[in-house]
Amino acid sequence: MADHGGLARVLSKQDFNPENFVGKLAEGPGGESDLLVMKTKVQVLSDETAHSLKKNVYKNYFQFIETAKEISILEGEMYQLSHTLTEQKSLMSSMMEMSLVSDKAIVEEPKEQEQDNPEEETRKNLAFLLEKVEGCSSVTEVPGRHLVHNSDLAELDAESFMQIQRVHSFLLNDSLMIATWLPNRRGPVRYRFQGLYELDSLAVVNVRDAGPVKNAFKILMFPDSKMYQADSAKAKRQWLDILEETKKRKASRDKQKREAALFLAEQQLVTLTTPTEDSNPFGEEDESEALAAIETDFLNSDWIQELPEDLDMCIAQRDFEGAVDLVERVNEYLKDCPKVPAVKEFRARIDHRVKQLTEGLMGELQVSPERSLRGGPRAARRAVMQLIRLGKSAQACDLFLKNRSSIIKYNIRQLKFEGATTLYIRRLCDVFIPCLSETGKEFMKAFQDHYGCMSAFVVWAKKELQMFVSTVNRQVFGGKSSMSVIAECLHNARQQCEELSQIGLDVSFLFESLIATDLERVIRENKDQIIEGVKYRAQDDKWRPMNHLSHTDCLKFVEEMSAGGLDLKNYIYDACFINLTMNTANFSKSCLSFAHDVLLVHTPEIDHLVTEAIADIFRAEVTHIEDSIRNKNFNREHKFILKNAQFVLEVIMSKIEAAYKEQGVVFPKQLLDINGEYRRLKSVVKSLGAS
Repeated sequence: MADHGGLARVLSKQDFNPENFVGKLAEGPGGESDLLVMKTKVQVLSDETAHSLKKNVYKNYFQFIETAKEISILEGEMYQLSHTLTEQKSLMSSMMEMSLVSDKAIVEEPKEQEQDNPEEETRKNLAFLLEKVEGCSSVTEVPGRHLVHNSDLAELDAESFMQIQRVHSFLLNDSLMIATWLPNRRGPVRYRFQGLYELDSLAVVNVRDAGPVKNAFKILMFPDSKMYQADSAKAKRQWLDILEETKKRKASRDKQKREAALFLAEQQLVTLTTPTEDSNPFGEEDESEALAAIETDFLNSDWIQELPEDLDMCIAQRDFEGAVDLVERVNEYLKDCPKVPAVKEFRARIDHRVKQLTEGLMGELQVSPERSLRGGPRAARRAVMQLIRLGKSAQACDLFLKNRSSIIKYNIRQLKFEGATTLYIRRLCDVFIPCLSETGKEFMKAFQDHYGCMSAFVVWAKKELQMFVSTVNRQVFGGKSSMSVIAECLHNARQQCEELSQIGLDVSFLFESLIATDLERVIRENKDQIIEGVKYRAQDDKWRPMNHLSHTDCLKFVEEMSAGGLDLKNYIYDACFINLTMNTANFSKSCLSFAHDVLLVHTPEIDHLVTEAIADIFRAEVTHIEDSIRNKNFNREHKFILKNAQFVLEVIMSKIEAAYKEQGVVFPKQLLDINGEYRRLKSVVKSLGAS
């Protein structure tokens, strides 16, 4: 400890330089070993400092409570002094008004005041609480608890002094219960239970009237404080007096109980160790009291007596793991104890703190504007694990998933739509899918023994995926994106969704069903546009080879077509001519691109639609070719027309067949039949030539 004290003095110097300190240690003969020893000493010093800080915080808090008590007592004495002075002033005024020559003064005798029995008045039936307050059944279960005083109060904000809400306060003989008003509620129930605070752990402080604040007082309950306002000065004084008197009575009653229990336990111990033949020194009532004293003797353990305060300290310091450890320890200790009144009262005190602990843990998972949302699911695992240990797995599950929903929304909102749609969708998938996958992994770790919560995760994942797909559909299908962009975006999103199967969550079928309607619409629209283009170009098709005027321009065009998957080098002649029409080249390029795009998003559910779309496009081109063959104006171009038809129906169709195989899709018979149209067109040419 002396060594630690010296180290503490060194580290606390104002001119302490950590770099020089570590440098000297490293340069010493010990080297690394000295650094490790110093690290251990610093860690021990840190632990000791933290422990001392905890003790000082708790000690200072109770000193604050005691100071508040003294202030309250002094205020009461000042009030009594003021009341006495007022009475004296009134008496002097009365004496001065008396006639000096009168034979006798008329003195009004005080009225006889009824002597009420305070015990009978305060022992009101707690059925009043059950009828008027919702959710207070646990409050009424404690034996010996009765109502002392109750009235309406207004809860004020401690900083702005604005009214927060109307409350109704119930002062019991051992605690203070706060209930809120229920708006628009019919029937006898008028209030909702808000909280129960033990008289031992609260202090009342008067608030001086200043500005808008009148008739107010503070109630300090570790670790919070609340301000309330009474309807009048008389009501406020009544609350202050009754609260202080009730606290004194409770303290006196608790002291008497402890002394009586100790005395009866000692007497019973003497009786058990001294054999008697015929006499029983205790009556039946004394014997039962002695038995109860023995049964409740286990509550006199030091750690049991200090447990409520230890729980308060852990909750205030947000040491949730330590608080849950204490709860589990006391639950195990009380499991086999007799259900005597003292145990029930102690259990009520512990249950009240368990409720505070639960609210604190739930607050860790709740989302609010002032809380940061940048943490991952591991940040919430701490609170989830403690809630599960407290038996609150359902609430933990619900709050955990809501927390993750907010984080996903926050991360998506951080994305800015800049540049191409494909880039945005890729970033969107990179944010959403890993977050969903990480949530699933953390969820299974936290709730691995709670199988009932798994269905809640599946429902949540479905809802989140629906929101994700809604964003994708709005960006992809809502604009004027090309079929190539749409296909690339959906393909990327589909691949990301398939990665979720690694955590046992297959959402591919749901993703497909959510995009099916828009995808089918886009495929039909693009098919119709290509067919309209075929019909439009057919009107101006002269069936002439392409002439690019120069070899350089011709090679440049061939390279552009090669980028689209078409090799036209074998169709070049005379340096600048290509033995195909411009119409055939444009059709081949658009048809091949369309086929690649729809195959990229191909699924068994839309296989028939994809096949029909490609087949309809080829049928439109075949119709144009056949009409041109039957047109007498192109009788001399039959050979050239057939060359173009062969390119479209054999070369292009073979490339589409290769694309089918590349995607692992069976080439449909319907397209094989269209491939045979070239032979039919040749027979048409022959029949026209023969005629």
